[in-house]
Amino acid sequence: MLRYAAIDIGSNAVRMLFEQIYETESGTIFKKMSLVRLPIRLGDDAFLKGEITKSKEEKLVHMAHAFNHLCSIFEVQNYLASATSAMRDSKNGGRIIDRINQEVGVKIEIIPGDVEAEVLYESIFNTGKIDDDKTYMLIDVGGGSTEINIFASGERKEWKSFNIGTIRLKEGIQNEQEWEVFSKWLQDKSALYKPEYMIGTGGNINKIYKLCGLMDWQMLHQRQIHEKIEFLKQFTPEQLISQFDIRDDRADVIVHGASIYLRAMQEANIEEMIVPKVGLADGLIRRAYFSNKQNKN
Repeated sequence: MLRYAAIDIGSNAVRMLFEQIYETESGTIFKKMSLVRLPIRLGDDAFLKGEITKSKEEKLVHMAHAFNHLCSIFEVQNYLASATSAMRDSKNGGRIIDRINQEVGVKIEIIPGDVEAEVLYESIFNTGKIDDDKTYMLIDVGGGSTEINIFASGERKEWKSFNIGTIRLKEGIQNEQEWEVFSKWLQDKSALYKPEYMIGTGGNINKIYKLCGLMDWQMLHQRQIHEKIEFLKQFTPEQLISQFDIRDDRADVIVHGASIYLRAMQEANIEEMIVPKVGLADGLIRRAYFSNKQNKN
């Protein structure tokens, strides 16, 4: 039995995932042991100030120490750690990564948007629940960026990362020209590949899915997302926290996040979305495991 871990340092939160891995006759099984979500919102610093503040830098260092301790407790054999949009946009992101490596020994890679999209694709494809004969468009919405993949016949055909995110929208700093690029790309690629379904990943769409009362790969319809947006817009973030059990660091961005997913479905002319509830951390663990397995062979 093997145990692997991953760190996903996003714009809205940091996630540490720990999984057990089993090899069976029917294939490789990844079973979650623990997911630790830390509300370190780096996007507020990165997108408004251009760098990570000292207080949040110290939280990242503490996070790395905690990760080391948890790896020891879970007896982790290997891990991958990645940072995305907020650290990419921060002028001191590289220095912070170097500091964590030197002081704590945790190696973190700041990955470009296309690599982030590739890892997300792998996390979905390896669920074993995607039909090889169908065409899908995968969208992941974060605080600072949105990643889109198109895959058909079990192969990734197109991918792109856009600087469109929930924190950018919340703070009123979203570049309007990026929306135009986003819309044109979706329209062009949808006309070319004709994807049958959207696949949505990310904390905001997971919560929308749950609020709609769906589970176990049931389809989420464009109409349901629109209705849920209009419903949630009636409440303040404080009311969303108290009445709908939404985390405080999600309550102020969930409508923005849902709106990005909805716009993507509208531009791509896709009515139904699959929400598999996997993300970047899942893909990182799968990448680490299969890479090590291939190297051993």
